[in-house]
Amino acid sequence: MLALPKGGVTMEEKNVRITLIVVNLFAAVSAIVGAIGLLVGFMNIPLTELAGTPFADFTVPALLLGIVVGGSALVAAVVALFGPRRFETLASAAAGCIMVGWMMVEVAMVGLDVWVQAAYFVVGLVMIGLAGLLQWAKTHQPDVSGQPHAHHLA
Repeated sequence: MLALPKGGVTMEEKNVRITLIVVNLFAAVSAIVGAIGLLVGFMNIPLTELAGTPFADFTVPALLLGIVVGGSALVAAVVALFGPRRFETLASAAAGCIMVGWMMVEVAMVGLDVWVQAAYFVVGLVMIGLAGLLQWAKTHQPDVSGQPHAHHLA
């Protein structure tokens, strides 16, 4: 008979949750640091990169990056850390979708210029995938009672 760890959480669920929190925190910190870099100018991206976009400078894109992209990833990490558990996968999947959407809009507006754009697109996909995996782990816990699951009964 398989014993569940304290709280009825499998090791698989715990490991996926930890990985999801780490990826969400990475996305949050990266987006917030990137936003600050755009706002204070230490990233040295020329304004010509914004040619053909509705932006005259990096202020609005930086605020969107920091608040929407970074903020959603930070909220997802906090929810996964402290609960409520019923919203952790939704928050993480939403933050991943926001990251993917951000990267798609960025590439559509300024083009695919650097490998980092593709890398953060993948980070967003990983966030979505981990949220799905965590949801699966939460709903497919082993039956430790020794009784067959209802769907196995004839």
